[in-house]
Amino acid sequence: MCQTGRPETIRISDTLRLRRFDGDYGAFLPGYEDPVVYRNSEGILDDDKKPDLAYIRGMCDYLDSAGEFYYIEHIEDGRFIPIGDVTVKAENPPIAIWYARYRGRGIGTAVMKTVIVRLKALGVTKITGTRVFKWNPESKKMHERLGFIRVGENEQEYLYDLDLTKYE
Repeated sequence: MCQTGRPETIRISDTLRLRRFDGDYGAFLPGYEDPVVYRNSEGILDDDKKPDLAYIRGMCDYLDSAGEFYYIEHIEDGRFIPIGDVTVKAENPPIAIWYARYRGRGIGTAVMKTVIVRLKALGVTKITGTRVFKWNPESKKMHERLGFIRVGENEQEYLYDLDLTKYE
């Protein structure tokens, strides 16, 4: 995917936006210390192996090179604060909502819809290899609601694709 023209911010709503990753690895640490995040996003089930700053640095560097890597930001007290992360890429675009108070509010769905619109604008016709851990039923429901089709599974994951030529 071409990286030219990557926007600094992408507006989702008056209270929600994506902001381009700026190299602040430390911003991720509090979110990735939550077992819900590292289990559902990274598949790490052993609490002794929860992500540290070195892990986060490697993850962020990979995601930033693999696609358009953004903070998910929500407005709070009049300013936008990071509450998660997302990578706009055609294969397995990951979303993580770092804080429990923002989960279950439709933010992940709004972000994925924005990812779909951005990928279509970049000329992508299909999202492939989206992995959803079987212990994450909320993500499974969201992907299926948005039209992703299950194309496979393994012991831990469901695999989904989305044909963007049929997506409105």
